[in-house]
Amino acid sequence: MNDIEGTRLRLEQMLRKLTERAEEIDKDLSSPGDDDWAEAATESAGDEVLEEVGDVTLEEIAQIKLALAQIAAGRYGTCVVCAGSIGEGRLKARPYATKCVKCA
Repeated sequence: MNDIEGTRLRLEQMLRKLTERAEEIDKDLSSPGDDDWAEAATESAGDEVLEEVGDVTLEEIAQIKLALAQIAAGRYGTCVVCAGSIGEGRLKARPYATKCVKCA
């Protein structure tokens, strides 16, 4: 298995986990609230945090899908902004990076 294939498999695994997390967050946010005022206030604060986590999760999902599209197109490791090379260290740390450090 070459590095690109390994990266693709890793990204697909990350995508599955994040999609499951997003579905769980959506389920938690759509559950009915508590009738108790104090409990409802606590739930509301928790919902705000869940919404933030959900937004970050959805953004990460979008980035992973873009990276997978880059792999499929044979352009993985190429910055989508300047068409320059994305550093190997950046791709190891963030395999779904689609922008070089300068453009990010």
